[in-house]
Amino acid sequence: MDVTTAQDLLAAAGHPVHADGVFGPATTRALKAFQKSRHLTPDGVIGPRAWAALAVTLRLGAKGRAVLALQRQLVQEGHRLRTDGSFGPDTGTALRAAQRHHGLRADGVAGPRTWESLLATAAPGGPTGSISALRRQIVATARGQIGVAEPSGCRTYLKDCARTAWCAAFASWTWRKAGVADSAVPRTLVARAVGLWGQRNGLFHTTHPKPGDIAVWGKPAAKTGGHVGIVVAVHADGRIDTVDGNYRNKVTLRKNIDPRTAKTRSHSISGYVSPRGA
Repeated sequence: MDVTTAQDLLAAAGHPVHADGVFGPATTRALKAFQKSRHLTPDGVIGPRAWAALAVTLRLGAKGRAVLALQRQLVQEGHRLRTDGSFGPDTGTALRAAQRHHGLRADGVAGPRTWESLLATAAPGGPTGSISALRRQIVATARGQIGVAEPSGCRTYLKDCARTAWCAAFASWTWRKAGVADSAVPRTLVARAVGLWGQRNGLFHTTHPKPGDIAVWGKPAAKTGGHVGIVVAVHADGRIDTVDGNYRNKVTLRKNIDPRTAKTRSHSISGYVSPRGA
């Protein structure tokens, strides 16, 4: 859904692109053109600075693709709302409810802090403000890559991704892009070895995941197999959402994963690696 939101916001900013939810060449071109127009690095990556530039302040009476983007984000959070691109009373009601949920002033105006909370939502069970700025940046960075696929898109994370599994490379790239120091990012391309790296650095834990953590499928070891993904939401019932690189050959949002029972590539979740200091 965040790819579609980005496409709507790009169109609202004067860089038309079809809102198909696929982060393909047309979206990349539009994003780079937008970044150039705002004096940002034209890397074709929707990181925190790009999201901040795309988000426009919206209030009652506004119309257009930016309003449609806002409505889609509100629907994604569970608010019942007609997505018609018109900021009417129903949109205002849903927005104020979302603002209260995220611990923000419920003024019915979608400003920078509201957009940040909607685009980097922590969980239906807790406000975004309960997690650190670094964790929010990791979530926003990961979500901004949803839909990026082989064979060309994944080269951002690993040059030979068409031949090499790149879930670990994506996780490391996301942390680094979000601002985690290079010395505090796992360098391995082996998923289970990410967990081993976490153990050796005192960052691995088996319970209580938080947005921004790396979820590890498979017992930590210097062995191939397993999988990793970025935790982007933790629900009140303990289920998690993750954004995974190299899942069905693309960056994929996976929702409502039960850490107790879910398996990926025949492996269960063994634990999570947290960014240092977050």
